[in-house]
Amino acid sequence: MTNLIDHTQLALNDLAEAGLGNESPAEAYVTGWRAGWDKALAYAIHIETMLNQQAPTEGAADEQAE
Repeated sequence: MTNLIDHTQLALNDLAEAGLGNESPAEAYVTGWRAGWDKALAYAIHIETMLNQQAPTEGAADEQAE
């Protein structure tokens, strides 16, 4: 069973954590965009690390040998 990601709740949590206070809308946008970018990059690195730690399948090993 796959876990669905609640993007709305993630956004609301990040907004609450950001503590934007008196920032202009433009500053808030950039802050949010950068936080999202950082999280997406960290997630991609995590996935790549997990894939690199897995043993290659039998078919994949054969393809690499060619």
